[in-house]
Order: sequence, then C-alpha cells, then structure tokens
Amino acid sequence: MAEGDQNQATRRFKSLTTSNWLEPDPVSSIFVKLSQTDGSIGPVSGEDWLKQFLFPVLNESVPEEIRVLFEVARGALAYGYFFYPLYTLAGEQLYRVAEAAISAKCAMLPAPKKLWTFKHKIDFLVERNVIPSDELSTWNAIRKLRNMASHPERQSIRPPGEIAMTMERIAEKVNSLFG
Repeated sequence: MAEGDQNQATRRFKSLTTSNWLEPDPVSSIFVKLSQTDGSIGPVSGEDWLKQFLFPVLNESVPEEIRVLFEVARGALAYGYFFYPLYTLAGEQLYRVAEAAISAKCAMLPAPKKLWTFKHKIDFLVERNVIPSDELSTWNAIRKLRNMASHPERQSIRPPGEIAMTMERIAEKVNSLFG
C-alpha cells in the first residue's frame, strides 16, 4: 500500500484534490435512512442532512454576535457532507458558541471581572438562578467537551447525527439563557 493510501485508510476521510473537492466524502455514503412510507432503506443525502441542520435556530433575543457564531457552525455542518471532518469542526464551534453565550450573559448582568474561566461563569449564573441548578451538570459537560476540543491530543472525527443532536441541545441551552 502506498503511503498516501495508508494515510487515507487511517484517516477514513478523503484527501482533497482539485478534482474531488465538490464530490461527497465517501464516508458520507455509510449513512442510511428508513423510508416511513414503504420501509425501504436508502442513502442519506446531503440535502437530508442539511434539512436537519437548518432546524435548530437561536431566538432573536440571543445577541447577534452569538447568532453569527452559531451560523458559522451551521455552515460547516452543511459542507461536512463534502469533507467529513467539517462535522467535527462544527461541533467544536458549537461549544465555543455555548461559551460565548455564557460570557455574554455574564457581561449583561454584569458579573465581577474575576470571572475569567468558563467554569467560574457557569457557577456565577447558577448562583444567580440564571441557569437552574439541575442544569449544572449539562453545562459542565459542555465545558469539558469544549476543553477537549480546544486542547486536542489527536484529531477526533464525529458523526453528523451526533453533531446534529449537539446543535439542538446547544441551541436550546443558549436560547434559555436569553429567553
């Protein structure tokens, strides 16, 4: 096996070239869907994924700079069908959206300047009942996932369905901060 072929097998996503950059990533073909009408099984298309990624939205009450960050994640998700690692990058962006939303909410209150970590800001908002105490574990999980994404030891690759669920949860949590 040639070195490029071995790297391709290890990575499990396509190597971009001028001839394939607009073609679906071969990894995208492993996903299938079940027809609700006739029970047949078929491939999940890029349009199918896009419909799922267009569903979660941030409310107008969320600051615009947070909504813009969210749209960047959505854009990366839309193109993940063509370059599979973009799904993972979109998920990492969603964690940054959550952190930016927490920071924005703290700034609106205003929070003390000593709150310089994501954890301190979450704790501050829990203490002020902006975040219900029963959601502390969810926000701490988001924080830990953001830390893992920001300080990787190796490239992770996550599937689009998982990122779609992450997008829905983050949209829900961010909307609740500004609702």
